Amino acid sequence: MTDNRVVYPYIPNTAPETKAALMKKVNVTDEMELFNSIPEHLLQKEMNLPEAMLDEYTVRRHTEELLAGNANLSTHKYFLGAGCAPHYVPAVVDEIIGRGELSTAYAGLMADQGKSQIQFEYQSMMAELLDMDCIAMPQYDGGASAGHAIRIACRITGRRKVLMPKSMNPQNKEIVNNYLGGIDQQYAQIEYIGYDSDTGLLDLDELKQKLDDQTAAVFIENPTFLGIVETQAEEIGQLAKTAGAEFIVYADPISLGVVEAPGSYGATIACGDIHSLGLHMLAGCGVAGYVMVKDKKEYLYELKDQMVAASPTSVEGEIGFSWVAAFERTSYAVREEASEFTGTNAALWTMAAGVYLALMGPQGMEDVGESIMQKSQYAARKLAELPGVEIKLSGPFFKEFVVDFSGTGRSVSEINKSLMNQKIFGGYDLSSTFPELGQSALYCVTEIHTQKDIDELVETIKAAI
Repeated sequence: MTDNRVVYPYIPNTAPETKAALMKKVNVTDEMELFNSIPEHLLQKEMNLPEAMLDEYTVRRHTEELLAGNANLSTHKYFLGAGCAPHYVPAVVDEIIGRGELSTAYAGLMADQGKSQIQFEYQSMMAELLDMDCIAMPQYDGGASAGHAIRIACRITGRRKVLMPKSMNPQNKEIVNNYLGGIDQQYAQIEYIGYDSDTGLLDLDELKQKLDDQTAAVFIENPTFLGIVETQAEEIGQLAKTAGAEFIVYADPISLGVVEAPGSYGATIACGDIHSLGLHMLAGCGVAGYVMVKDKKEYLYELKDQMVAASPTSVEGEIGFSWVAAFERTSYAVREEASEFTGTNAALWTMAAGVYLALMGPQGMEDVGESIMQKSQYAARKLAELPGVEIKLSGPFFKEFVVDFSGTGRSVSEINKSLMNQKIFGGYDLSSTFPELGQSALYCVTEIHTQKDIDELVETIKAAI
């Protein structure tokens, strides 16, 4: 008799003979060898799973009890950014992407003209926003887009040396190193460029020393991870071009209503994450990377993902949309001959970003950018008035800024603990990743924050120090 208390999932590759054949094919004797690239502290070998739940209601109650333990935007005030910041998502965005024909979308465009048109409109608006020309389907996140952009630069130039800022987002830095590793460990050699300790801008003298005829690309973030607007960007691009290197700019799209577009100051490749364009903070889910190039065949054909094209049909005045634009360059077409491979992408999020951009328009993007700059400047000024507190870098900033608590005698972790007790998420602790900044935190202020929110933050920190 079958024991109905236990669920037996059917996973055919766990059959001993099938597993043995697969392991022999990839030359491993123990399945755990397949996970050697994962750091030991991240590899959970034993799962702490509850007893099997056989009815939907019990599963739902269990899940709700787990989720009730979370601290989130609905329960706490939030000043933590570091790559994933709280932005307002207009109701119309959720309404549209929540439709059944979209919310179940994987990447499948195929013959679906509706989804294809949404993708085409998204591509067009992103091209206008970044002053670039061509964009393909999204990467998994911004870090993956940075890795893809670097691989494009290496293939175009035939070089392998890449110069990147030391101030780069630490998480993206790890993703890029992973993306450039794997089977071809030496795909690119990364060298890091320091930043000016007063302004936070890239050290141009060090860049000039390391830039040579072996450099495939100069990569910058603008704004930087530390929030600084890289006012030297055009000069950096000219230096890269003189050396025959590609100029890659990682840009936050929400800033481009007030900050110059990468294509306008010489970027040959632009990349980043569209999280700020109408996506919720979803525990690491609401992200999608973009890579954009100018309309030149040598760049266009290096994009690894599918693109949507528009073309006239046999009916006069009618436009058709197709996702097979330059299909022969993708791994779907050439398989093992592909220069890069496409896996899961985040097509649903590009639809959300498309709706957001269409709703905002140029004036809306300018308005939200100005709102962010005004509110973040106000927050920085009020925090700097506290005894022992200093705004660390003097360069112009957008959305995020470095607050130094060294003069208070309190650590960032102590201050953040005090803030959490008052239901406030404090800034990202920089003391371990950027020890040269002392006991500093990266604070984030966006359009969702009110003056009352900021004043409450300042008063709570004042009490904590």
